[in-house]
Amino acid sequence: MEDDASVDADSDEDVETLRQGIVAVKFSMEFKQHIRRPWARVLIVKVYGRAVGLSFLQSKLLTLWKPAGRLDCVDLGHGFFLTRLSLKEDFENVLRKGLCFVGDHFLSIRPWEPNFKPASVNVSSIAVWIRLNELLIEYSNMEALQHVGRAIGNVLRVDTFIATETRGPNGQVHDVE
Repeated sequence: MEDDASVDADSDEDVETLRQGIVAVKFSMEFKQHIRRPWARVLIVKVYGRAVGLSFLQSKLLTLWKPAGRLDCVDLGHGFFLTRLSLKEDFENVLRKGLCFVGDHFLSIRPWEPNFKPASVNVSSIAVWIRLNELLIEYSNMEALQHVGRAIGNVLRVDTFIATETRGPNGQVHDVE
């Protein structure tokens, strides 16, 4: 998230006259901080590869995230939605869980940021989950999986069931003593 000071470097002037009858209204940094405070536990989400409606997404998020508190969604357009979680614990749990999918489609999740404009969002990178079909069991450890992952890109997380060898690479569960 950008620092408020860098986003609003010129926000201390009240009004600047642009042309006859047209003005630009500027808000003080303190006022902007005040009006942005309620957005602290809001996430911006987007389902990639599929257009979804507001009620469909809200229903899927309730099932996926299972929040203890209230979850509200607002359609921002261009496939982006705001999701407000009433409880701080729910917000932190969603961010901690990491990668999510709605069906077979990736769900992008990011904290709300000031001046977010869905029409001009430029996605420069995206996190993906990689499945290594028929990976030999001896390579199902943290070091080997991270080594393979780094060959593809930045490693964000490794499936702990695979890495601790409690489940084989084809989904079989193994007993751990």
